[in-house]
Amino acid sequence: MKSLESLFQPGQVSTRAETKVAYSRDASRIQGPCQGVVWPETVDDVVRLAQWAAETGIDLVPRGAGTGLCGGATPQNSIVVDSSCLRKIGTRDVQSKMVVVDAGVPLDQFNRMLRPDGLFFPVIPGSHRSATLGGMIATNAAGLHAVRYGRMSDWVEEVVVVDGKGEVQRLSSGDRKAFAGREGITGMIVQATLRLTEIPESRSLTLFSFEHLAEMLKQVKQLKTNSTLSALEYLNPHAAALVGWKARHCVLAEYHSAEGEIREPAEMANLWGARESLSARLTQAGFPISEDPQFPPEALEDNLDWLTVQNIPVFGHLGVGILHPRFLREDARIAELYRRVSASGGQISGEHGMGLKKRQWASEALKAEVLALKRQFDPQHIFNRGKLC
Repeated sequence: MKSLESLFQPGQVSTRAETKVAYSRDASRIQGPCQGVVWPETVDDVVRLAQWAAETGIDLVPRGAGTGLCGGATPQNSIVVDSSCLRKIGTRDVQSKMVVVDAGVPLDQFNRMLRPDGLFFPVIPGSHRSATLGGMIATNAAGLHAVRYGRMSDWVEEVVVVDGKGEVQRLSSGDRKAFAGREGITGMIVQATLRLTEIPESRSLTLFSFEHLAEMLKQVKQLKTNSTLSALEYLNPHAAALVGWKARHCVLAEYHSAEGEIREPAEMANLWGARESLSARLTQAGFPISEDPQFPPEALEDNLDWLTVQNIPVFGHLGVGILHPRFLREDARIAELYRRVSASGGQISGEHGMGLKKRQWASEALKAEVLALKRQFDPQHIFNRGKLC
């Protein structure tokens, strides 16, 4: 640790016991031993750190805001690399709608700075108040408006990554398989060039409720043909009752037009506030474990019915098939959910990542893909060793 401290300015490295405890886990609550924490301030800082790690064999765990739910930022006798001091935002090119940003910039702060130019970054995960742009790229976040705007990888023009050899890699959108959703296993994302879009001139909402799933899914199919649709959020009867809505299958549809029934900003804010409060409410109600399967459209009815019959509260981004069922701790039905996802041809992780939590469920194809990327970018397994699969 003395050799590590010698590489940085005072205050950039901590091996204090309380710091190591604080960084021993992310929001997943999966814990691991932390040897220390580094706060790099420049790309050169990350390069020196990666070279030190290659010499010592101690692995590095990149960390954004620590909001991950699968142990992707949990150390395993590792050094945690906190990106919170990488906060520079470049000059916005309003004409091309692009900007260069550091990885540690929080999403909400970023969007506040864009607002005077009439622009925003449209990928909005549930953790948007604290989530960092680098962490969102690492998990290829989707979020509340995925039905219209897609994922992080759809908005990344270029990424600057420090790889496991201590080399700086500039990866274009064509190289997205090497960084988007890779959870830091190919190196630490330090900077990105992002595309932006205009803030919509108008917004409106409609809250639908349905007695039967088949009726709901028929309506959802119709809603997805609407070119102004910007969000399509689902709450099953258990989740809906928790926020004071009818205990039915509920769909919150947002439009970038005046097409919705609700146009009053305060009323729209209340509805979105109820939807965004669900995660905390469910944790308080005794359902702290959050999953994120992604089902193909043809498998939604059967699996939504199974979740409802099992009295499992569910919410999620119905427009893209990503659901967030919530479970009790050590709930045996989680394994059954994973089996159902695999049988339907879906994805175990729609947006949270695999981390430590789900790596045993990784497919052979994913393992082979990850191994090839490790050979190319991190042959000594310096970054996020043992994660993803």
